[in-house]
Amino acid sequence: MDHTFPVRLRPGTVVLRRGPGELQYGTDERWSVLLSGLGEDEAAWLLDHHRSGRPLLGPPPARYAVPAERQQVILRHLHEALLVVDPPSAASHETVSPAHGAADTPTLSLLRPDGDGRATLARRARARVGIEGLGRLGVGTAVVLATAGVGTILLDDSAPVQATDVGLGGYRTRDVGRSRAEAAVRLLADLVPEVRGHLVGSSRWVSPHVGRPEVAVVVEHRVLRPERYGRLTGDGTPHLPVVLREADVVVGPFVRPGRTPCVRCVEGHRADLDPQWPLVADQLRNLQRDVLDVEETTLAAVGAAIAASQVLAHLDGLTPRAATACIEIAVPDAVPRLREVVSHPRCGCSDLTVMPATSGGR
Repeated sequence: MDHTFPVRLRPGTVVLRRGPGELQYGTDERWSVLLSGLGEDEAAWLLDHHRSGRPLLGPPPARYAVPAERQQVILRHLHEALLVVDPPSAASHETVSPAHGAADTPTLSLLRPDGDGRATLARRARARVGIEGLGRLGVGTAVVLATAGVGTILLDDSAPVQATDVGLGGYRTRDVGRSRAEAAVRLLADLVPEVRGHLVGSSRWVSPHVGRPEVAVVVEHRVLRPERYGRLTGDGTPHLPVVLREADVVVGPFVRPGRTPCVRCVEGHRADLDPQWPLVADQLRNLQRDVLDVEETTLAAVGAAIAASQVLAHLDGLTPRAATACIEIAVPDAVPRLREVVSHPRCGCSDLTVMPATSGGR
């Protein structure tokens, strides 16, 4: 196959010399490639191109003795290893992330077959995500999503900012006493002015509201409350519960109605293992009215990052890991662990027929 110029090295790829006639492309074991059997001029040509920062691979300068046939062989190997891609399309890619996505584009380019990370950012810019519960973890999730380029974030929490909310995520001492949602809108406007943060009651997230989110994140404390998710499931809105417990946080399951296990499946399996669980869970839910909910720093930080990563995976067209597992993070080590989730035979959620959602994007 004849590979003609111009093409470009996949953005974000590093090129390293390993020894005589050997170059290593990339360091991530998922896609790093060793190119061996190179002549000295060939290796020098490839390294020179990489270091120059030129956007396109092209015929080598005259100082490198690399015959045209050999160029084609090397280029074919690079193509087969998915290390070179065609130039980006001329289509305009609108982004809202800081510095026009300069921080995220190289990494996102490594994850796409076409190497066009800005196309991923453009897709995020058209997306809408709702977040209910804006303590440290919820507002931290909002900040990560906004910084990653999500264009519209719907914020729901009428409770006042507490002194224990300050710091992580962005609340300041001056925010104490203000509505969390109002403070979060101000925070996002300061950090990423292009992102549209809206204060909205979660009841507006479902049909017939045309601006409902593509994903809803619901932050809870101590225990799931399945009744909160019925409207989202019935409306076909993907949603992600996040539960902060005594010394851990559980992210998931990421529910894609009719396709993956739901919150009631999780609760059903828990009750099968512990027949007294429904009684215990009811008491934990009642505690929520009487006890101030605080969110430990490490749990809130790691939980926010993982919750945001699952939402971004979905928006990017991938399957979130939490779609079939709950991700549990416990202090002190805060190392995520997976607990697989399957549909419960008495739930019936897998029999749902979900109509395609009307896009609420721009």
